[in-house]
Amino acid sequence: MHSSSFQLNKVRRLLRTTGQPFTFTRTGVDRFGEPNGVTESFDITGVYHESPSNSMYSVQQKADSATVWPKSFPMMLCLWEDAKNLQPDDIAEINGKTYKIGEIRNLEAANLIADVTLEEVQEIGQ
Repeated sequence: MHSSSFQLNKVRRLLRTTGQPFTFTRTGVDRFGEPNGVTESFDITGVYHESPSNSMYSVQQKADSATVWPKSFPMMLCLWEDAKNLQPDDIAEINGKTYKIGEIRNLEAANLIADVTLEEVQEIGQ
């Protein structure tokens, strides 16, 4: 238990010192699953970070060479008690880009810390 409370206090300190407020919105649906015009909003303090993935970007520079670098994906670290209110497909705007929640991970299944995977929403024509 000492280890769990120690980790939780480290994350709380991180959120207090470098955390940012994030607002997630969710469009309500009726019993048929269609939007009903009601929007819910959730305010959470979290730390934005990017994690590398196994995917790679490749950019052709010349006919005989290419530059390759790892692709990273955006995430948000927050307290599990805040993340419990979120659902996949909730929307947030961060630094002028729109993101939706892809996955909410309960780190070490301890119900203390969450890592939220964000997916950038592409507008038509981009």
